[in-house]
Amino acid sequence: METLQTLLPPKPLAANVDIDDPAEILQEQTKFHRSTMAGLIKNISRYLHHPTYIARGIAGFHHYDGSEVITLPAPRLDVGSLCDALSLRRSVRQLSSTLTLQDLSTLLHYSFRVNHYVQSDVAPHLKLSLRPYPSPGGLYPTEFYLFINDVDDVTPCIAHYDAREHCLRRLSDQDGKAFSNVEIRSGNDGIHAPVICVMTSVPQRATAKYGPRGYRMALLEVGHASQNLCLVARGLGLGSLVYGAFYDDELARLLQIDGVTETVVSVVLVGKEA
Repeated sequence: METLQTLLPPKPLAANVDIDDPAEILQEQTKFHRSTMAGLIKNISRYLHHPTYIARGIAGFHHYDGSEVITLPAPRLDVGSLCDALSLRRSVRQLSSTLTLQDLSTLLHYSFRVNHYVQSDVAPHLKLSLRPYPSPGGLYPTEFYLFINDVDDVTPCIAHYDAREHCLRRLSDQDGKAFSNVEIRSGNDGIHAPVICVMTSVPQRATAKYGPRGYRMALLEVGHASQNLCLVARGLGLGSLVYGAFYDDELARLLQIDGVTETVVSVVLVGKEA
């Protein structure tokens, strides 16, 4: 009788490695090595001990100050237990109904919002704003955009979430179906959700300190933030789906980003389970 182990392909030998495989190139280029670590530590030290570099890290977030503000109400205080959210979380592909603005506020508050400030010992006039997910050096290369399709009292739009002020800034209007135009669809109908959260990364915020390794760290940060959103959604009795069927550059154009210095990494759909 064949076992699972006998069915698995043999482990590849080093001589069989495909040197042109992008995934392997990424992994190799983002490794730490003893031969280059001394120079990198010197650069990292600047971000820990030099006020100019500390200030640069603190300033690493998008400003949309001229955009219309969508004020968010106070979030709900009770979103259930973490144990329940972990045990009940699953991917939900059928999402429907309208979300309340308070539901959206609660999702963003617990998932992404700045939750405390820490004063810099080196530069006491500077405060580091920290969030509920781990970030490389507290540099926060992740940005959050929302396709608001079906939320009470909010005209459908594409908005940016300001994690410091806990508000949305309207970037452009849309008809509630803008995301469907950039989906990779096997049929005529795209997947629908009241809210679609698009997480982008500005890798240079992390690579400036950690070199190429910062790119890997930036991707990990987006994963942590995505999980936060999925768990908070479950705590609110909502469904979520981490979604990958989209054309990257077309989605980037909708968000008015270049897709290179800032690029789409994760998309999470949220709504009530149909």
